[in-house]
Amino acid sequence: MSTRDIAVSFPSPGTIRLESRSLFGDPDHPNCRKLLERVFQAREIKGITISGTDSPRAELHYCPQTFRLKDVVKVVTSLLAPESAQRSCEAFLQEVAGPGRPSSPQPAAATDKPLRIAPSLTARDFRGVVRYYRHGSVVSGWEFVSELPGRLRLRNLVLLRRSPLCRAVERELTNVLGIGRFKTNPLTGTLLLNHDPQQLSREQVIEILDAALIRVEPPATPDQPDTNLPVCTVSLPLAAAAQFAAPALLPAAAVLFVYSSIPTFKEARRILLEEKRLGVDALDAVVVAGCLGTMSIFPGAVCCWCLSFGRSLVKKTRENSQRMLLDAFGKQPRYASLDRDGVEVQVLAETLQKGDVIVVHTGDTVPVDGHIVQGMAVIDQHTLTGESTPAEKGVGDRAFASTVLVGGKIHIAVEQSGQETAAARISQILSDTAGYKLSSQHKGERLADRAVIPTLAVGALGMATLGPIGAVAVLNSDLGTGIRMAAPLAMLSSLSVCAHKGILVKDGRALEQMSVVDTVLFDKTGTLTHERPEVGRIIATAGLSRERVLQLAAAAERKFHHPIALAILHRAEELGLKLPLHDDTQYKVGYGITVHVEGQTIRVGSKRFMELEEIAIPVAVQVAIEEAHRDGSTMVLVSVDGRLGGAIELRAAVRAEALAIVRGLRSRGIKHVAIISGDHDAPTRKLAEWLEMDRYFAQVLPADKAEIVERLQKEGRKVCFVGDGINDSIALKKADVSISLRGASTIATDTAHVIFLEGGLAKLCELRDIARNLDRNVNRSWSMIVAPNVSNVIGVFTMGFGIMSSVLTNNVSALAALANGLLPLRRVAGSPSDQTHRLRIAPGEVAERDRLPLHPPLIVRRTEMPETRTGGGHAPAASA
Repeated sequence: MSTRDIAVSFPSPGTIRLESRSLFGDPDHPNCRKLLERVFQAREIKGITISGTDSPRAELHYCPQTFRLKDVVKVVTSLLAPESAQRSCEAFLQEVAGPGRPSSPQPAAATDKPLRIAPSLTARDFRGVVRYYRHGSVVSGWEFVSELPGRLRLRNLVLLRRSPLCRAVERELTNVLGIGRFKTNPLTGTLLLNHDPQQLSREQVIEILDAALIRVEPPATPDQPDTNLPVCTVSLPLAAAAQFAAPALLPAAAVLFVYSSIPTFKEARRILLEEKRLGVDALDAVVVAGCLGTMSIFPGAVCCWCLSFGRSLVKKTRENSQRMLLDAFGKQPRYASLDRDGVEVQVLAETLQKGDVIVVHTGDTVPVDGHIVQGMAVIDQHTLTGESTPAEKGVGDRAFASTVLVGGKIHIAVEQSGQETAAARISQILSDTAGYKLSSQHKGERLADRAVIPTLAVGALGMATLGPIGAVAVLNSDLGTGIRMAAPLAMLSSLSVCAHKGILVKDGRALEQMSVVDTVLFDKTGTLTHERPEVGRIIATAGLSRERVLQLAAAAERKFHHPIALAILHRAEELGLKLPLHDDTQYKVGYGITVHVEGQTIRVGSKRFMELEEIAIPVAVQVAIEEAHRDGSTMVLVSVDGRLGGAIELRAAVRAEALAIVRGLRSRGIKHVAIISGDHDAPTRKLAEWLEMDRYFAQVLPADKAEIVERLQKEGRKVCFVGDGINDSIALKKADVSISLRGASTIATDTAHVIFLEGGLAKLCELRDIARNLDRNVNRSWSMIVAPNVSNVIGVFTMGFGIMSSVLTNNVSALAALANGLLPLRRVAGSPSDQTHRLRIAPGEVAERDRLPLHPPLIVRRTEMPETRTGGGHAPAASA
């Protein structure tokens, strides 16, 4: 790199200016970045500013109180100039710099580590000026303004008057493990955050912030500052003084009042011209115009202030609700320990590639989705799956981001990282849900819009009988202003309640629909019954005991993970049977397996498998097979050395809570409960009778489930379909409300409106309660608004109430409704979350960091999230 085209000057103490069109015309050009890398190696240089379009330049900033200009010039020259030109360049710079204090030792370079320079878009303000600062090995646009232990205040002028970038940074920080409270300020371009220095260093915080900015396209123009609420606040005392004490101030108060009402007129224009409907915003504009026309400046100013305050409150509540939703599902680590030839290296989790192997220790939060390739651990999955008991995991098992290692050490092969993990998808869904704009379709807006025409009609009557003052007083007693703000607050509050209950709501409108649902249609398999069957009766022949038959079957199945094998193994474990070892397994997919156990040849499989192996089946067993088939169960046969030793019945395991849930739904106003199944008529009818169902649909193909939903809807019913997410996508889309029990592993493709992360039915009644509470909350807000405003309208016609009384009545009732809408959110904030009862491990609580406890204080069970394991070997078919 040549320095011949660089013009050097010293515009002020602490600044060295380098001008070069070829170098600084594009801050992302390789030559410019190479120059930055070289200059930032000098510890004297604390920052670089690149600016200018006509004469591109870079200004190097240093502290003149700490370093002499000559010394800084010497270091910079040595880094920039090649050896052949160094002497002349240095002499020139020193000549321009002039004489200084006695020479001091040459400062050393800042660091030997390679520098990482963030792209210019993360450091470029809206004027095109790029500012870089060095923090260790990271060069970024973020500048540390102040720093206390665990508390940082940073500035990056890329945020200045750019609210979308501020929101992107806040979204990124919301679910980062190690980040506490934070707040961005677009008016100053600053960020204040609390962090845990044990989990995140200063450099790592900077890298996370830069990553957030890289993913967002900076807006082309800066924000127009939202000064409406401050202007409205200033307008109030001025309008009061002009109205009641100093009439000379009326012109100034009127001008400020008109300015503060501009957002109201803009919203009215949008409703009338773009949405082409007569909404409550149009009525607000009429009220404001009426106040101005009658020179009722103070009542109009109060009205504008309440409208502005309501808009600000809804916006702030949406942001707080989003944070609460995300916090309810835990935070995600952004760094991982990558295994590079046996050495652990800290890297950003989002930079990991599929197939990379990371190391997770006791107390760490898993940063990626993947499968375990080495080690064994006990993992707390409660945050993601709702499981109350930690799960023991080993080689081949799946591990998920945001779960916590209770004990052990594992190596995980990366499958999904960054924004692709199940936990990240939950966060994105929650972010979208919290940002769900309750438009004209939500109940509050419908109520508000219905009141517009009657209010205008009564206002016209007031105009005809009482004149302009009476008309404005009537119009100002509108019913919509409060409810259209109270309803979104109630919705956001209810969404937070759902999150704290382990209910992931993907569409806020589902909550409104759930309150009016009168029919619940359950899919049978995987919903009312568990995916894994349970062992029923055991038939023993050939002189064997039932325990021996089960023991031999379990020994043969011990290496397989399909549902039938797991059911047999689970029953053997319950009975405490010790399983003998076997060797040289052979299997025929769909028929059965052959193993050698304690010198005996054991075959386990279906009736067809036994017939293929020419093993005779006794009449009693054949009768039992036919009975099981009629009941929808499966018979697994076990033979020993060529003779049938017994049979094991596997039947659908009904969820323990199913009957209680059905009865709970009926007590909550559900009039019709039905079951749909692809199974035979007899077992479906039997289950429907046991669960006290009103109706059942048997032998229904997956593609025909949607037709059943449509049939029920044509009967005039509001249908909630509860399925397991497998082959139910069309039915889930057709239903008024759709609920999936599949959990986090299918979030990316699940079409359901609501997902129960615990995978059971236990939350169904709670969801109904939350929906009905939401409906009651909105109705209560409506009553709080209707009663005083209707009374005031009557008072206008009968008792001479004026504009001032209507303003007080309308706005006090609106504020009361807003407070009512916030009630559920306040209850959530003051109560512990169902999803945040996480196991925390403090340093020192683990004596040996990565050793599994011999006697853990918690009950540990081996488990898997739904659809995370594929069964090896056979899957014995039901006898026909």
